[in-house]
Amino acid sequence: MEVYLTIEELAVMLKLSEQTIRRYVLNRVIPYRKIRTAIRFRLSEIERWIDGGCVDNSVITDETNSGLPHETADLPNIDEGNKEIE
Repeated sequence: MEVYLTIEELAVMLKLSEQTIRRYVLNRVIPYRKIRTAIRFRLSEIERWIDGGCVDNSVITDETNSGLPHETADLPNIDEGNKEIE
């Protein structure tokens, strides 16, 4: 079963601030998934992103989803609290 992380969990794991993670999402630097209004990070994609040198991987294909790229819609609000990035 795939593990999904929240912004807060990923920030702790990577030892980065939540604001940095939000900036990475906004600039599509880090692979993410949009599940309804929530942003989630697949652990396997984050591990590949890190192993690849943390380069811009804004489109990571999902092997279980016929190679379709993950959600990259515009994100004015990127967490459950609907806090907007300044």
